[in-house]
Amino acid sequence: MGRTLFTGLIEELGTIDSILPIANACDLLVRCDQVAVGAAIGDSIAISGCCLTITQIADRVLTFQAGSETLSRTNLGLLKPGDQVNLERSLMVG
Repeated sequence: MGRTLFTGLIEELGTIDSILPIANACDLLVRCDQVAVGAAIGDSIAISGCCLTITQIADRVLTFQAGSETLSRTNLGLLKPGDQVNLERSLMVG
């Protein structure tokens, strides 16, 4: 089984399109161009250094779910629509 690896090189600045609260978590909808090309549900993307999984794709907007622990331990809980985030696709090893 392969594991995901990140290089630390930012590929693109994405923009927070919207944030949808869900109980003690939220869906982060990120608008992007480059990273959306070839993206698939289940892909791991680093968002400002925090690895999240794509749960939905619509046009150039990728949706990620961030749980309460992620929101409390990263700056993702402070984001608002219009904010920019660093994006990096993972590499597959193996």
